[in-house]
Amino acid sequence: MSPKSFLSLIAFALIFLSIFSCVEETEDPLGNGQSNFDCNQFAYADTIYYLNATQNILVSPTNPIQGTFEASPNGLAIDPSSGVIDINASETGLKYKITFTPQGSNQTCETFLTIGGVNYLDGVYVLDQNQTLAAPIYNGVPGLTLPCDDDDDDDGDSSCDFDTDNPTGQLLEDLGFEISSDGVFDLLETVENGAFGATPINGEVLDVELFYRLADLSGEALNSIPLRFFYYETVADIPQALLDDIEEKSDLINELRSGKSSNFRIANQTRPRRVPRPPFIVIVANLQ
Repeated sequence: MSPKSFLSLIAFALIFLSIFSCVEETEDPLGNGQSNFDCNQFAYADTIYYLNATQNILVSPTNPIQGTFEASPNGLAIDPSSGVIDINASETGLKYKITFTPQGSNQTCETFLTIGGVNYLDGVYVLDQNQTLAAPIYNGVPGLTLPCDDDDDDDGDSSCDFDTDNPTGQLLEDLGFEISSDGVFDLLETVENGAFGATPINGEVLDVELFYRLADLSGEALNSIPLRFFYYETVADIPQALLDDIEEKSDLINELRSGKSSNFRIANQTRPRRVPRPPFIVIVANLQ
């Protein structure tokens, strides 16, 4: 082989090795520009976290991975570049889907995480159909018992404290809202108590904030949830946009519980896209 041919062969080999090393780098399983990231590396130490009464809780992914993080629905205080979650700054009582996109890749990985607390599902309650009670959902799981052990005596004391003293100095009972020691709203009594006025106005909207404490791993930390109450005379009076929004929110919650991806409409909405709060509680006096 001539020296010129030998040099050409060496040059070709170097080019081939350079290309091969680039392919190897793009397939690095540690998340640095790869296309086959192992999603098992994306996780948090637990699937549920609680507020803390004495300190802020910051939760990081269990492995040092590089990429971008986002959560659905909105309300989770997550750093998009590190995946660190500020538990105390997040909306509680919700299950979130967290999506991770490795750096330099279009691949996505998903995991689910719940922030402990209560939520109220969006819904329509028709009083003359005996739909008078709106109960809380604990830790995003319908039917899960709240940690509110009622005492055996007759005073109805509970280890939970709904509508508790808070920095605003405003209690919902002072506004006419009727709520039990385990967080159940009596909507009929709320209307009769004058929460919407002596003579409720069709289409009236009330925005309030419910403060509460639970005897769970939150250590009775002061928690809160915004709520929006509507009043209508009949079901026919409810705007279609509001009904669409309630249906969409229900689809979102159900999809997150089952681990499916969410699909949202793009048109104008009563509640902004992907925002779960405040829950909408629609009180209707009569079916027709």
